[in-house]
Amino acid sequence: MKAKRLVPFVFVLIALFSACDDDTNIPVIESTDYFPIHIGDTWEYKNHIRKVSGSEMINNKEYRVITHETYRADTLYYTYKTYFRTTGNNKVYQLNGDQSGEYLFADFNLNADDSWTYTNNSFGSDDEWTVTSLPEITFEFDDTELENCKRFFYNAMLIVDEEHTIVFAAGIGEINSFSNAWGLGDTIQSATINGVTYRFK
Repeated sequence: MKAKRLVPFVFVLIALFSACDDDTNIPVIESTDYFPIHIGDTWEYKNHIRKVSGSEMINNKEYRVITHETYRADTLYYTYKTYFRTTGNNKVYQLNGDQSGEYLFADFNLNADDSWTYTNNSFGSDDEWTVTSLPEITFEFDDTELENCKRFFYNAMLIVDEEHTIVFAAGIGEINSFSNAWGLGDTIQSATINGVTYRFK
């Protein structure tokens, strides 16, 4: 009789331990898209919010409009827009500041140490940038981690202190940006992608 009474108790313990093992704090993200841009997608950082607010046809190409809002002490400090489009082959293009053309912003097909150059005029002049693909990493939060994150190092050839690194996670997009010149960065706190909200700590 004692053995029979122990059996249900043992099953309960096994179930509890199994549940603990499954709780790895890794969000279930099925998409492999490193740059999702559905209308309504939103990324929230400590002092910065990015949202895909719509789409526009420019130069006979359809771009997603991303609205950026930067806050200081919970007050909107400034806002601006950028324009991106994806081609379905893991490449992302960004519209130049004067909308005269576009440049390759990210290529998720590349291997570590591969690079490319582009010219943009976002700062009022034609500036040449070199982008280098860095090795993939597992990005760790306090209680969450995202695997196979892609990183790119952006370096303005003739502009001082503009070099920076951006980290992208599959199904989420940009999760971290870091100024290599200033030693400052910003990490994502939450994201809403295609109607699903993910929170990171």
